[in-house]
Amino acid sequence: MSQTSAFHTFGTRETLQADAAHWIETRLMDALARRGKASLICSGGSTPGPVYQELSAIDMDWKNVTIGLADERWVDEDNEASNARLIRQTLLQDKAAAATFLPLKTEDASPFDAESALDARYRPITSPVDVMVLGMGEDGHTLSWFADAKGLDAALDPDNPLNVAAIEAPKTKVTGPNTLRATLTLPVIARTRHILLLISGDKKRAVYQQGDRAHPVTHMRKAAGDALTIFYCN
Repeated sequence: MSQTSAFHTFGTRETLQADAAHWIETRLMDALARRGKASLICSGGSTPGPVYQELSAIDMDWKNVTIGLADERWVDEDNEASNARLIRQTLLQDKAAAATFLPLKTEDASPFDAESALDARYRPITSPVDVMVLGMGEDGHTLSWFADAKGLDAALDPDNPLNVAAIEAPKTKVTGPNTLRATLTLPVIARTRHILLLISGDKKRAVYQQGDRAHPVTHMRKAAGDALTIFYCN
């Protein structure tokens, strides 16, 4: 694996965000040129929001780009915790409004009732994903892979035939009240063409570099292999 050579450090969050937008644009444009279509999987969080805003103004063939989510809290889109809400407010604007968006939530009461439906919805764009943007928590989680979560074993199973897994995370300061989630599975990570992990702060960097298997990000790192690039700022 080439995690060391793919670790890029930035002096400010603004320069990281600008370079991240360009990094994503370049790889989407390449996919569009090669196959006439492209897929982009997004994560929530404060760091990628401005990246998505920059992307939204870029002139490309957005009508042939399908956008999905790496994970989602089991809340309605009018909830501030909704990743779909973030994507609609930042990325699906301006030129990128022409893209197709696939929410990672259904009307079911629980994500455990929706795995099959979400798998069917996401299968066309996860075989493989062209570009995926991920974040990481100080607890070492990425996507909605939380240590000791109900459903984590299925999400991390390399032989899981499903692209989407339901998660019930232990309630922590990181999860807040939204412990029910849907998340993409490890096999999706393993076949994604390009993954960009955005990290900010010394504590997160230390957690990432520990390589502790108790931290779900370590499983992502191993599955992603050479497809993984890390952008870091303090």
